[in-house]
Amino acid sequence: MTTMFNPIKTTANAVTRQLGRFRKDEEGAMIIFSLILFVLILTFGGMAVDLMRFETTRAKLQATLDRATLAAADLDQTEDPADIVVDYFTKAGMIDFLDGPPIVEQGINYRVVTANAKVDMPLFFFDLPNVFMNPFNPGLSTFTVVGASTAEERVTDVEVSLILDVSGSMSRDNRIQNLRPAARNFVSTVLENNTNAPNGLITISIVPYSAVVNPGTGISPLLNIDRTHDFSTCPLFEDDSLFETTALDLDETYPHVSHFDPDWYSADLKPIQNPWCHVGDFNSIVPLSTDEELLHDAIDALEPYGNTAIDMGMKWGVALLDPSTQDIVTALAGDSDSSVPAIAAGRPQAHDQSDIAKIVVLMTDGSNTQQYDLYDRFKNNMSYIWFNLSDYDTDYGNMALQDVNRNYISVQYDGLRTPEYYEDDRFYISHSYSSQRWKDYPSGYSSNAEYVAAMEAGPIPGLSMVNGMGNRYANDVHQASWQELYATWEYNRVNNDLLSRAKSAGAIPNSAGTTWARDEHGNYLYDENGDNILVYYADYNDADYSIDYDIVDGDEADDRLSDICEAARDQGIIIYTVAFEAPHGGQTALADCASSPSHYFDVDGTDITDAFSSIASDIRALKLTQ
Repeated sequence: MTTMFNPIKTTANAVTRQLGRFRKDEEGAMIIFSLILFVLILTFGGMAVDLMRFETTRAKLQATLDRATLAAADLDQTEDPADIVVDYFTKAGMIDFLDGPPIVEQGINYRVVTANAKVDMPLFFFDLPNVFMNPFNPGLSTFTVVGASTAEERVTDVEVSLILDVSGSMSRDNRIQNLRPAARNFVSTVLENNTNAPNGLITISIVPYSAVVNPGTGISPLLNIDRTHDFSTCPLFEDDSLFETTALDLDETYPHVSHFDPDWYSADLKPIQNPWCHVGDFNSIVPLSTDEELLHDAIDALEPYGNTAIDMGMKWGVALLDPSTQDIVTALAGDSDSSVPAIAAGRPQAHDQSDIAKIVVLMTDGSNTQQYDLYDRFKNNMSYIWFNLSDYDTDYGNMALQDVNRNYISVQYDGLRTPEYYEDDRFYISHSYSSQRWKDYPSGYSSNAEYVAAMEAGPIPGLSMVNGMGNRYANDVHQASWQELYATWEYNRVNNDLLSRAKSAGAIPNSAGTTWARDEHGNYLYDENGDNILVYYADYNDADYSIDYDIVDGDEADDRLSDICEAARDQGIIIYTVAFEAPHGGQTALADCASSPSHYFDVDGTDITDAFSSIASDIRALKLTQ
């Protein structure tokens, strides 16, 4: 039987046999497997490389963000926080990665800086086929590297000095009435977030000022004051260099402001009721308090009086923010009668602490004027006026000299008043009888011999007053000091009430050639024209005739204010100033003092409340946190 040839079947069988042989042939199998493994390794290894690139980029991006925001949030740096962030990214070569402008939130005691960054990173191995077909194709899949950073710095402790003008002009146009509620609201707002804890403590000092600053009965015993009387306790800051630093040197001995009234405040009351420096705690400093009610009471008790010394107020305000006064504050914090809480001991803290904010709020309704004091010859010397107290039931401690009848007041118009010359002393007594007016002894003695004996015996121990307060001799005859007289009579009344009759009677000469009286040092009391140099001052503008002098005038005080404000700013103290219906000079001085133009307020009337509220809100600056 003949078999027919089938080409299709033959071909199929051949293919089958070839496939069978191929299936059984193991040569080259490892190459295929190796290629598969290579592709897998390349894929997964590439993915690892992509992930490592992603993490490296993310770490670099985040590190730059963190460094930039931390630097920008630093409260000690003065550059614009957003510019700081941009500068960091520029120098890192990553400025294109910054995602939008930095976000800055800040207040008086905090700064929060937020920055975002983003970069799209192509993935070379996740889309492996695309890599082989078209390397670095921009259409490759990408990972988006995103970074965000927020840095925050907040101070937890706040020290505030509220410096308030209480000069005489504050009594006009309801100014003091408008100030009181504004200042009370300020205190309440600032203290609202007080934690009264070691961290987060807010303290407020109130520093009222006129021509002087009264430190009060708490602070004054802790100062070295060269006391010339026992009435009031204002120290005198004559040296301009004291205004070039925020510190108050507690080792320094400061001159004492005299106790006197320059004519126009006491309404001829005796003793004077409105001295240049206030008595006791009237218009005095309230240091570092947390007691809202106490601070409110102090504000309500403020009374306008006197000239304006903004520089003195500012000096005291910054001193109570300077660590140089720590000993004062710590001593007061340990005193149960003090307004300073025990928790404030150790304040004021150092200026360079990052968690402390020191704030000054300085207000005035005027401009700097003259600051006066008595010349030294009137602060420390005996006068030429004697009082016979023997016929009076007088308590000397209550300053009864003003009650002495003129018949018992003697004015010495000649004599050296030294042991060898007592016999030459001459006195005029404003007596009703002319025969009783001219004596060689003062009222209270019956003869020159009795007077000489009393002088040789000296002042009576226990009755003699110290610190410029006169001497008591036998028979209760009292030689008054000049300071004692000016503490009793107004400025001009010493002349008008005590000396004018002597002058009119010729005891105080009016023309040359008359016998000239001399003081205890042998110095003549009168010049060649017969004008009384020491006690009868005809020309207030001539120092030879004045009883007082300008410590500084308005322009000099402006210079001192500018210096102390600069010193405070250099220490990082933030200064707000409020010109309250102030003249141009006061506005200029306060604008110069403020930390920046935005820290200066010029207000009228009840708008002072808005200014103080705005400042208080800045100080509170949300919730104070660690």
